[in-house]
Amino acid sequence: MEITSLHWSGSQLPQEHAQTARTEKQKFVLPSETRAVFEVPDAAVPELDYSAISPRLLREVALQKYVTGKIEQDVYIALAQELPMEAVDSTGQVLDLSTVTDDTEFNFEEYYREQRDLAAALGDEDKASTLNSVLGFLNA
Repeated sequence: MEITSLHWSGSQLPQEHAQTARTEKQKFVLPSETRAVFEVPDAAVPELDYSAISPRLLREVALQKYVTGKIEQDVYIALAQELPMEAVDSTGQVLDLSTVTDDTEFNFEEYYREQRDLAAALGDEDKASTLNSVLGFLNA
């Protein structure tokens, strides 16, 4: 009579290497032709004429420049504000701006230049500095 052990060693059993081998997960690889999903279009349009632009378009351009970090917050706030019904220019004349709507072309370059000169003449250096930055944006 022959006695055999009931315990089998692992080396005597046939092993499948495919089942015991670890499979590595593929790493996420971006295709080379991908681009950013939330790409903000560049608002650097040299054809914009700020001496004849609508307030709505000026606000849109200012928002794009602010989002991309090309202008500071105080410049964006000055550009995004609605025009008053009346304004005084640097010579003391009252300008009627009640006819300017969001889609009416307006000379913002001249308006901000006169407001800067008026603020400087009145001694409001903070406002004059902000309006100087606004004019820098308009002339860039």
